[in-house]
Amino acid sequence: MSKEDNSKDPSDFPKQQESVGGVPGVSLEYQAGRRSITNRGGVTRRQMVAEKQQLQIRSRPFIIGAIVVLFGILTIPVYAYFQNYVFPPRELALRVAGMEYSRGDVVNFIRFNQRMSENLGVPFEVGNSLFDALQTLQENELSFQLAARYGITVSSEEVDDRLNSILGFVAKTVAERESQEYKDNIEEAKRQFINRIEMDESVFRDFIRKSMFKERLRAVVAEEIPRIQAQVHLYEIILFDRDAEVRRAIERDLVSGNPIENVILEHSQDPNVRRDLGDRGWFPFGVTTEIDYLLFGLDGEGNRLLPIGQLSEPRYVEESDWWSYMLVAEVQDAREVNEDNFEALTTRGMTIFFNEERKNFDLHMVLDSAIFEWVNAQIRLSALLPTPTPVPYGDGMPQMGP
Repeated sequence: MSKEDNSKDPSDFPKQQESVGGVPGVSLEYQAGRRSITNRGGVTRRQMVAEKQQLQIRSRPFIIGAIVVLFGILTIPVYAYFQNYVFPPRELALRVAGMEYSRGDVVNFIRFNQRMSENLGVPFEVGNSLFDALQTLQENELSFQLAARYGITVSSEEVDDRLNSILGFVAKTVAERESQEYKDNIEEAKRQFINRIEMDESVFRDFIRKSMFKERLRAVVAEEIPRIQAQVHLYEIILFDRDAEVRRAIERDLVSGNPIENVILEHSQDPNVRRDLGDRGWFPFGVTTEIDYLLFGLDGEGNRLLPIGQLSEPRYVEESDWWSYMLVAEVQDAREVNEDNFEALTTRGMTIFFNEERKNFDLHMVLDSAIFEWVNAQIRLSALLPTPTPVPYGDGMPQMGP
């Protein structure tokens, strides 16, 4: 007889049934009549939802913080892009009455002149180009706004002709101008020019148009300048050292009656003295403004500050590192002004004219190191030819007119 194994698997025994809720035979592990009761420690579904909501509420600040940090990280390059490429070109650079020019407008104007220079094979001098551009834009705009007062007009056809001449096209006959080949060549040259200059045609046409208003206003100012004026015949003696003995020798020769050209040829150390004999020509008042007081000034008794035939006090010329002595050989009360001097007088007349008119306009010009550096950086980037290093802001900057 084999020994019967008394060990039994616990799973072979029937599970003990208990009465739950008065219903006999229902297991505690699963109660069909109470589906909301599970084996999770007796937590109801409502409690589970409430706990989940509480967890979401507690984690919400961390989620928001993460979103803010992510947004900030993404904003940095966007802000840098707008700060460097979007906002600066739109900032105000110049205002003339109701007309405003942004930094971008100034860059376009300089770039236009830059291309003109480079077309001639000449590297564009950045230097004080910002000041020159602002000054020229202001004067062009003033000329445009003052044009009606003086009956000045500029037609679209005249702008076309000026643009054609800039591009190198000047028709000699009407037939040539009207030929299809001529028109096609102009259009092709214009297309290439627009590609190089990188701006809309309307922009640089406006630059050309307003510059033409200034040219015609200049002609109006020139009409007020007399062609016949008092003038002095000026000579110059150059010495590299301020030697009193040499000065006395020159004065002795002049007093003794030696011709001025001979005296200058003997004593002047000017490298070009044999070519021009120190003769600087005839000058009216207003051309040599730095020494006009000396050439035309009178003392309290009505005598000339610089008598005819006498040497002036030496004036040091730093650029050439020499001493300059002026000498008036003769004076004429009525002499026709030559073209070079007349142009100089007209330029001076325009300066005086604009300085007076500026008082009647609401003007604003932004000229500081920030705009100077930004504009010059844009110009150097767009240069087709090597660009010389610009002069630092404030060094050699000419003074603004009122």
